[in-house]
Amino acid sequence: MKVEFRNSFLKDVKKVKQATIKSLIRTVIEDCEQAGTISDIPHCEPLQSRGKFFKIKHGQYRFGVYIDKGTVEFLKFGTRQNFYTDFPPF
Repeated sequence: MKVEFRNSFLKDVKKVKQATIKSLIRTVIEDCEQAGTISDIPHCEPLQSRGKFFKIKHGQYRFGVYIDKGTVEFLKFGTRQNFYTDFPPF
């Protein structure tokens, strides 16, 4: 799948200082690039009643993505505690 990044995601990632979390982010992005369909993305779950918005869960971290027509757009990254206050953005 094609991968795109929104400025809000890049801003969230810039705040990360730990190498293990950066490695996790890199792994999730690579998994999305190699996936052929939504079901091929590990730990990906749809948000209830939000259509094409999905969350990718890894431990206490969440990735907010929008998936449409073979494109995965990363919108948000954060911990479980503060992730749902800003996601989905609409």
